[in-house]
Amino acid sequence: MTVIEEWTGRHVHALRTALRLTNEGFAEQLGISPRTLTKWRERPEVVPSPYLQGALDTFLNEASDDAKVRFAANLGADDRRMPIDGTVLTQLNAAIGDLARAVARLQTETRERTPTT
Repeated sequence: MTVIEEWTGRHVHALRTALRLTNEGFAEQLGISPRTLTKWRERPEVVPSPYLQGALDTFLNEASDDAKVRFAANLGADDRRMPIDGTVLTQLNAAIGDLARAVARLQTETRERTPTT
């Protein structure tokens, strides 16, 4: 799970969209104005108050697993990714090469079969 050491406007926006809440709905739940959320989205480096930091931690902790995955993806830190080792990378490169050769062969065969007018 993604852990946020210090919430910023960028994190808040990612959480709101992950929870699929409107600005108004999320602001109401946080006890702030929708305008504040808009300011945070426009200035992603802004750090909310310590009280709101705690509230945001709670929202993230209580979010569904799907929302947590969306949140991580919104931040560009998809927890589901696994590192690719050298063997897998070699196999993928070989498969791509085989696929490229097969496509080229099919294109050549198609051109040879197509009558010219």
